[in-house]
Amino acid sequence: MSRFSRTGNERQPIGLRSVSPARRVQTLAATLLLTLFATLPGLAQVRATLRGHTLALASVAYSPNGKFIATGSYDRTAKMWDAATGRELVTLTGHAGTVEAVAFSPDGKTLATGSYDATVKLWDWAAGKDIATFRGHTNMIRSLAFSPDGKTVASGSHDNTIKLWDVSSGKERAQLNHKGAVRSLAFSHDSQLLASGSNDNTVKLWDVATGSEQATLTGHEHGVRGLAFSPDDKMLVTGSMDTTVRLWDVAARAERMTLEGTQNEVLCVAYSPDGKLIATGSQDDTLKVWDAASGQELASIPHAGDRVRGVAFSPDGKTLATAGMDTLAKLWDVDEVLKLGIQAPTETVKDEERASFAGHTAFVTAVAFTPDDKILVSGSHDHTARLWDVETGRELVTLNGHTGAIVTLALSPDGKILATGSYDRTVKLWDVPSGKELATLRGHTNVIRAVAYAPDGKTVASGGYDQTIKIWDVASAKELATLVGHTGGVKALAYSPDNRILASGSIDGTVKLSNLTTRDEIATIDVHTGPVHSVAFSPDGKLLASAGASNDVQLWNVATHEELEPFKGHTRWVRFVAFSPDGKMLVSAGLDNVVRFWNVVGHKEIAALTGHQRRIHFVTFSHDGAWVATASMDREVKLWNVPKEPSAHVSEQRSKEEPREGAGQGEGVRSACQTEIAKLCPGVEHAGRCLRKHPEELSVACRSAMGRGH
Repeated sequence: MSRFSRTGNERQPIGLRSVSPARRVQTLAATLLLTLFATLPGLAQVRATLRGHTLALASVAYSPNGKFIATGSYDRTAKMWDAATGRELVTLTGHAGTVEAVAFSPDGKTLATGSYDATVKLWDWAAGKDIATFRGHTNMIRSLAFSPDGKTVASGSHDNTIKLWDVSSGKERAQLNHKGAVRSLAFSHDSQLLASGSNDNTVKLWDVATGSEQATLTGHEHGVRGLAFSPDDKMLVTGSMDTTVRLWDVAARAERMTLEGTQNEVLCVAYSPDGKLIATGSQDDTLKVWDAASGQELASIPHAGDRVRGVAFSPDGKTLATAGMDTLAKLWDVDEVLKLGIQAPTETVKDEERASFAGHTAFVTAVAFTPDDKILVSGSHDHTARLWDVETGRELVTLNGHTGAIVTLALSPDGKILATGSYDRTVKLWDVPSGKELATLRGHTNVIRAVAYAPDGKTVASGGYDQTIKIWDVASAKELATLVGHTGGVKALAYSPDNRILASGSIDGTVKLSNLTTRDEIATIDVHTGPVHSVAFSPDGKLLASAGASNDVQLWNVATHEELEPFKGHTRWVRFVAFSPDGKMLVSAGLDNVVRFWNVVGHKEIAALTGHQRRIHFVTFSHDGAWVATASMDREVKLWNVPKEPSAHVSEQRSKEEPREGAGQGEGVRSACQTEIAKLCPGVEHAGRCLRKHPEELSVACRSAMGRGH
């Protein structure tokens, strides 16, 4: 059987193509449902939902006249929408990576887009034409701004630079430097000042004409993800990964106020056109509206979108647009949002939760058990790692030393040394259980997102947003090798049990297998359509599981690199996967806040457990296989009893071609999809690779059948 199966509803924008009578009936039914939902309490503030992107959104912007909306997405496209009707107008294709940022020219006729492919493009969006490409950055574009006078485009990158581009000539006019990735940019309304926010925790003000630095604003403890000038340019609002929103007096170069109430990373900010309101979007899916004068929180809408990555007021101030990782842009009636006020998050049901460890002051990113399962280690965005007594839940020691968020960790096989990787670009080695720092490994030029300990305990591997993997000798704390080949940041690493292969997952959507003896690349697995968040070997080394920008857990035969049938069940992206010590079970968790257990041999879901209030970033089994530990954005570490495994009736893991129960359902759609892919991408082995190359040419039905249509 083909690996394709129907997993979601088609989301074809209304009015783009001729549709069948059946499709018109579906559209009418959807319209009626939207009308019904709009009348329910708590939902009336959502005026429209813009559907059409096949992967998460990264940015959103209103045109100056308020008639159009632009969105950028992980599906490598930008889309234009009619703001009044929500109708999709045009799809702009040409970037080779995520479209992270979008910005309109003052007359609204030109759209600028910045991408993970390190380029900035200018588009005549009405004609759907790429009219210019600016090249010069050496890493992904993370922020973009069009000057109000229309003369300059500013781009900020993970290469720690800002480039000012002359729009008329297309030439680079100046380069401005930070000490960290530039995550946010905004011009003053008179085009004289440029504000920039960076992962170096600072905000800088620059003279646009000369490119000279005018001021550095300090106070944030983490990277600055969003900023905006007030309409009169007297104030600047900034939002940070430290969970705070701050207001700055531009003339005095001084902080005036901190807006309190956010519980997680602030990803975007916006001023209302009259300067009276501030809107913020955050990592915990929440949209907040604040009074700009007093700093009072006026409204808070939980679950406004799957990680609110972008927020923009319409020019008349009546509507808010948000961009989320759920592939949707939403339009909110500002008055209705203010009427609803502060809404409490919905409580979830706790199933097999055994214990909860609270103490971190920011969200928890990674956890690991010592071999005897007596100590649990956790790492957090609060810059610390902590050791916990599993039996009592008591915190044993806090490890301080990193100057940035700890986003990854790994224990040595004997449990005596802990490796932690951080946004401060270092790996630290710690003694367990004393918590004494043993060594700091330096060499990465960008944030570190993955570390893994070799099974023999002699080496540690680290992966960073500098697109490299480094192998370190633990005894000497010296770098042994640097592996290159990924074209995006490395987010996941795993050693094979026999210590011969290193698996790596990247933002570039690929999983690579590298020979640790020769340091050569063995294979590139190219099926994910977005960032790969996690990779894991089975205990016997025969299988590899990976999780990326989809709701599925992918499974691979390590020897043949054959794609096996994926595990389906999550309703949002999967962030982490792990095998049980005996290899019979697989556990996965992600953005739907659910921990799912799978029978690897029988290929069945065993259980789905809930209890975390926010998305889960990490999951691991205890060494005896009795528990799993999870780390979440709700700042808690939880222990769960592993459900009993049902008896397996299948002797071997099925490959994607073998039939399973219910294989006949939707076979016509799958067959048609296979034919469509074969015509569009002859000779391409994986359907995901075809989708990445041709995200718009494939039909909505085919994308849905591939499990990537939502």
